[in-house]
Amino acid sequence: MASEACCSAGSPVKHEYTPLGQFSTLKVASHADLPIYRSGSGKLGIVLVTDIFGFGSKQVFQVSDRIASEGFSVIAIDTFRGKPWTFDKFPPKPEHNFMDWITKEGSWAKLQPDVMAAAEKLKSEGISKLGCVGFCWSTTIALTAGQHPEVFSAVGGAHPALFGKEKELAEKVQVPVILLPAQGDASTDPIKAVLDKRPYGKLCVYQRFDDQIHGFVAARGDWTKPEVAAAAGQAIKLFTDFFKKTVGEGHKGEL
Repeated sequence: MASEACCSAGSPVKHEYTPLGQFSTLKVASHADLPIYRSGSGKLGIVLVTDIFGFGSKQVFQVSDRIASEGFSVIAIDTFRGKPWTFDKFPPKPEHNFMDWITKEGSWAKLQPDVMAAAEKLKSEGISKLGCVGFCWSTTIALTAGQHPEVFSAVGGAHPALFGKEKELAEKVQVPVILLPAQGDASTDPIKAVLDKRPYGKLCVYQRFDDQIHGFVAARGDWTKPEVAAAAGQAIKLFTDFFKKTVGEGHKGEL
C-alpha cells in the first residue's frame, strides 16, 4: 500500500492556477514522447518529478513556477504520460493494487530515460548545473538520480515516501541531499547518519514540517489556508536556497 502518511493525508485539493510556463514534449528512446512543463530562464536547472497525480494536479505547475522565480530553469516531467493515479482512487483500496501500479510505473529502470532526457534538454540550452527534486514516492527517484553526480549536483524532496529504503538510498547517493518530511513521514535520521560522514554532509538539509500534512507542497496542499501557504513557501525557499548553494557551486559528490 502507499505510505501511511500519504493515505491518511486525505484527498488531493483541486487547485485553480494559471501556469506561467510552456507545455511541450521530449523524444525519449524506446518510450512514448514525454510531456513536460518548462518554466523559468535561470542558469541553474531543476528536473522536477511529480507525485502520483502527475500533471492531473495543477499544483505541480505552481511549484515549478515558484522555484523558477528564484533564478532556475525548471522542467517538470509527466512520467505517467497523461495516465497518473486519479483522484477518485485515493486513498487507494486493496483492490486498486496501488503498490503493483507504482512498482511498475514508478521504477527507476522505467523513469531513468525520462529524467535523463529532461536533463539533456536543459544542457542543450546551456544549463549544465542541475538538481533533481521529487515529492512523496518520487523523492526515491530524485535520490536515485543523485547516484549520477556527472549529471546532478544535488537532489531531494518534500514529504518523502522512501518505502523503507532509506539506508540503501543514502549509501548510494553521491551528492548533497535535502529532505523535508511532513506529519507522519518517516524519520530522516538513518539517512543523516550515513551522509554526515560524507565530505558534503554539512551541505545536506533535513527539516521536518510536523504541523503540515503529507503532500502540503504538492497535490494535498490547500494554499488558500494562510498557514499552509506559509509552510509551503518556507519549504520552497529551503529548496531554492539549498540548490543555489549546491548546484550553483557545481558541487561534485564523493562516497
